[in-house]
Amino acid sequence: YSDLGLLMGLLVYYANINRPFYVVLTAIVMTASVMISYTRSRAENTIPKCKVGFLERPERIVLLIIGALFNRIPAVLWVIAVLGNITVIHRMIFTWQETNRLEDAQLRSVGQPEKAARA
Repeated sequence: YSDLGLLMGLLVYYANINRPFYVVLTAIVMTASVMISYTRSRAENTIPKCKVGFLERPERIVLLIIGALFNRIPAVLWVIAVLGNITVIHRMIFTWQETNRLEDAQLRSVGQPEKAARA
């Protein structure tokens, strides 16, 4: 709720001052913020850990604070939109690679007793 509350305020602000492009950009940032947490949560249902990517919640909040203090919110929104979605994609690829690695390891461990029994 913390970062979504801030972003909802920006969404309303940009809608009130009739800046539709920034409304869409803020919506993209909101989606990325939710998806960063969601992909990690879903991944950790399948693999032990998914701590990849570089735009966690604290980094997003700090970026928003810096943007607000120095009146650079649009630039911060761009950074979060791009890096946030890269983080989501990175987590998805990492999870796919890890599931393949774990599956291969499991298949190899299942094949080992058969070889030992033949010897």
